[in-house]
Order: sequence, then structure tokens, then C-alpha cells
Amino acid sequence: MKKLYVSFLAVMAAGTFHAQVKSVNAPRLDKKASFEVGSSVAHKPSAEAKATTIWSDNFSTAANWTLGSTGSNAEQWHIINTPTSIPVSALSPFASPTAANGFLFVNSDANNSGDMDGTPIITTATNVGTIDCSAHSVVKLKYNHNFRWWHDTRGVRVSGDNGATWHEYLISDEVDYFTPNQNSANPEVTIIDVSQWCAGSSQVKVQFYYNDNDYWGWYWAVDDVELYVPEANDVKLNGIYWGSTGFWAERLAYYQVPASQVTAIDFSGVVENIGAQDQQDAVFTATAGTFSSSSAATPVLVGNIDTLACTTSFTPGTANATLSLSGTVAIGNTEGDPSNNTLANYASVAINPYVYARDNGTALNGSFNGGMGFEVGNIFDIFANTTIGGGSVYINGSAEVGAEMYLKLYSIDPATGDFLYVDETGPYVLTASDLDAEVTLSFLGGNYPLNAGEAYLLVAGSNGDGGATNDLVVGTAGPAAVQTCYYYDMTDLTWYYTTSQPMVRMNFDPALGMNEAANNFGLEVAPNPATDATNVTFNVKNTSDVIINVIDMAGKVVATQTLSGVNGTQAVEINTSALNSGMYTVNVNANGTAVSKKLAVRK
Repeated sequence: MKKLYVSFLAVMAAGTFHAQVKSVNAPRLDKKASFEVGSSVAHKPSAEAKATTIWSDNFSTAANWTLGSTGSNAEQWHIINTPTSIPVSALSPFASPTAANGFLFVNSDANNSGDMDGTPIITTATNVGTIDCSAHSVVKLKYNHNFRWWHDTRGVRVSGDNGATWHEYLISDEVDYFTPNQNSANPEVTIIDVSQWCAGSSQVKVQFYYNDNDYWGWYWAVDDVELYVPEANDVKLNGIYWGSTGFWAERLAYYQVPASQVTAIDFSGVVENIGAQDQQDAVFTATAGTFSSSSAATPVLVGNIDTLACTTSFTPGTANATLSLSGTVAIGNTEGDPSNNTLANYASVAINPYVYARDNGTALNGSFNGGMGFEVGNIFDIFANTTIGGGSVYINGSAEVGAEMYLKLYSIDPATGDFLYVDETGPYVLTASDLDAEVTLSFLGGNYPLNAGEAYLLVAGSNGDGGATNDLVVGTAGPAAVQTCYYYDMTDLTWYYTTSQPMVRMNFDPALGMNEAANNFGLEVAPNPATDATNVTFNVKNTSDVIINVIDMAGKVVATQTLSGVNGTQAVEINTSALNSGMYTVNVNANGTAVSKKLAVRK
């Protein structure tokens, strides 16, 4: 299976999916496209409580800094003392410990009217004077900050020769912000080892740099900057890498697991040495209920981040239960600051009868396509044979009442990596009560068998309303592993992967499949995808006239057939040779009931 996965990734990199596979964070399609209801990044705890400070500044004295600008926009760095000035509600007020007595702030959001408006903001803030680090062999830079990314470059620079040369540590650039999220934490605490340039120097300077790259960018707030010598022995647990591995060959974290899919969960700790001395024997220990497992003692060198894997995995029982996951790291030496060694109740796993979920249940943002058609969802590994009758999706509160949506299931071709259409729900129209809530829908084809040792893609989607409104906005719950969540853009007919976790869940309740099977005419469309023709097969129990329409993404009927006095099973060929490649809806109306399936046309 591992060899298959390597081949599969190669296929995706080569662009032989439905279309090329690119890295994209779906909510980033427009500057205002991600509707924040909370920070996308977990708060990062403060680091070395007992470290030795060489120099610090909290921006309470403006004269300590030189503010410069080389952009054509008059906006530049300011030192202000109003934490509520942050223009993103989820990140306001700025929560730096000393924000009320002054912080560094640049606000592209308030000074540009649109992307590429011809007035770039480029600004620097440099400390006055030099800092003496000549007595120290290890020097680290720490600062609190708060920002939202949109094609704006931000970085911190240090100099060991009084500003003659600068060495930049980039936080974001015009292409990307180097985590899966647009929002920082509040505050984000960044620690950088600057020993290479500053240790042993008596002429150290610090500079913060911002450039909106002529985009309508966001902002950056910076406070409480410090150069310090860390504790000799200090490690930090940055995170816990946990989950189960199946066909997709990626360790996927499942926060809700149906009893039929209970399998081994593996744990690793992401450990950083933030001290001044190498550690030879770091040990990570994970706990889940009464389960506990540790890694082998592992060297973690100064400045390094290493992943320490527990030696045994954990297989939960199948009874309903919620298991809290925690982890800690320990070293043989006396720990300089043990407060950052443990992540208690880091995540939880709910064993339940039917729901299979990769999101943690906390909606942070939303994924959409500006009112145009799209689909977004998750890969799920199947560990034991089961059937699926439908699924659910959490609707972001910024979705539009009246938007029409659906769920769709794909299997995966193991030879090509293509997503193969399996089934979908009927169209569902959002109501006011669906906003900031979960919607559960049943597949038209009833319960579909899922095979152990395979993976499937479940998506929520909409054909859009032509860009008139936000239309469907699918809730997202923080970061997701690369190439495990996918986004289909109907405007360019391309599959992308997204690193924002869609809140789309499988549901194995057999009653779900029964809800639709009794009233869907047994509708089948095959072949699907089609090239020149497809067959529409259905069964009408009471004699009726039947209308079959093929509808494009814009809502236009592009093919139609009318049948009179139909009773029983019918198979009707639809000519697709004149249709362009893309997604269509096949709608069958009989006896006052309409059912539909999606049809892909590929030339």
C-alpha cells in the first residue's frame, strides 16, 4: 500500500487528475472570502519564563524607534496604544501583554481601496542605537504580534554590524503565509534563534519590515520585542501528531469515529529545543484515557524541532466513549521551564455508532467560491466494510439563506488517482436555521457499500448563483494536512487541495439511506463521466409522463426529453456529444416528484 501511495502522489504531481492539482487554501480566493469567527491558529504559550533578557522594548517610548517608508502610500508604521484598532474582529483587541501602553502597527486594510491600486505601502521600524550581545554565545529574538495575511510581506531583520547588512526572517510574502491559515494567533509569540548574526556582537540592531506588495492587504501589529539568552535546558512540546493510517497513507486525525471504523491510533510529539544546550534524551509520552505510551529517548539539538514517535499504538474499544488526548515531553536534565512541556486535553476522540468526522467541531472560518460553483470535502480511510447512506456539513453563518447545496461521494481510482462519482444527495435549500448549524442529507441511491482498505472523498457543493451572493459557505475548522482535503472549482473545472479542514462528515446510519431509496425512482446515470452519450435509467411505479432535463451550471436546460405514459423501468440515452466538458445536472420529473443526479462530461 505504501508503494501505491508513492505512485499516487506522483500521478497528482504530474497533473493527471481531472485537471492539475495545485496547492490552494480555498478561503483565500478573495481578500474578504474567509469569514472569521475565531482565530485560525491555536494560541502559542509564552516560552522561557526564566530566560536572561539582554534587551527589550514594549513600544511605550516612540523615540526608541526610527520609522521609515519607501512606498508611495502615506501609510507606514505607527506606534499606537489602542488594542481595538485591529481590523479583524476575531483578532481584536490585540492581546499582547503591554498593548495598552503602545505597540507597532501598520494598516493596509484602511489605506488601500482595492488590490493593485498603485500605491504600495513599504515601511520599516528600526530600533535606535545598538544592542550589546558580545558576552553571549546564544541569542534569541522573541516578539508578540497579530496579523492577517493577504499577499502582504512581513518579516523581522537583524544586523550584527550596526545596520550595514541585514538578515531577514520572513513571516509571509506575496505568495503565501507559511502556515495553513490567514489569521495569526492573538497574540502570536514568535521565537527566532539569531545567534548566527548577533552572538558575540556589540552592534546589534532589530528591524521590522512590511510591504503590502501593492495589494489591498491587511495589517500587522507588533509588541514586546526582546533579545535574550535562553535557559540551558529547555524543551517545548509544540504539538501532537496523531491519527490512523489507511489506504491514503497519511496519518489522519478522526475526532468522531463510528464503532465499525475503530482502528489503531498512532501518536508522535513535535518537540523543539528552545534552550542553549543539546538534549540527548528527550522522551514524549501520550495518554488517551487509561492508555499511555512513550517514545524512545531521542537527541534533540539546540534550535531543532523533531518528531518523537510513541513505540505502541492505541486501539480504542467500540463502546460509546469520549477519549481525551494529552501529551508531555521530558528530558534527563532539570527543565528550565516545565510550563511548556505539556499539552493537556489537546484533542478528543468520540467513539459513536455512525458519525465519521475529521474536524474537531469548532468552526473557525468558511470555504466558498464567491457565489460560483464549487465542491469541498475530506478524504476518509475505510478500515472495515460498511455502508453509507449520507453525511452532514456544518454551514458557516455567512452562507446565504436560499442557497441550494448537495453532498456528493467519490471513490478513488487506485491506478490513476481520479475521483470517481458514486452518488449524491438531492438538492437542499438552506434555511435561516441551517446557518451556524449542521445539515444532514441522504444519498439518492440509498445505502452504498464502502470497502475496507479503500479511501473515499465526501464533499459538500453548490452550483452557485452566478456570483450574486456568497451562496454556500462550508464551515472550516483550522488546518488540515496537505493533500487530504479537496476543493473543486467549477469556474476552471480544476481539483485543488485545501489546507483548511472542511466540516464535512460521513454518516453510516442505515436509516439515512432508506430515507431516499423509497422515492428516488432508482435513478442511475452511466457512464459517468460521459463523452458522447450516457444512459439515464429509472423506474416509475405509477403510470406517468416523464420529463428528463440536462441542466448546466448556469441553470440552462441544454438537453431535454419527454416520455408519455411511462410505467416500470426505462432506459433513455442522452446525447452528450455537443456538450462542453463540465458538470451538469440530470433531472427526472414524474408523478409530481423530481430527482436528480450530477453528470460529468469529459472530452
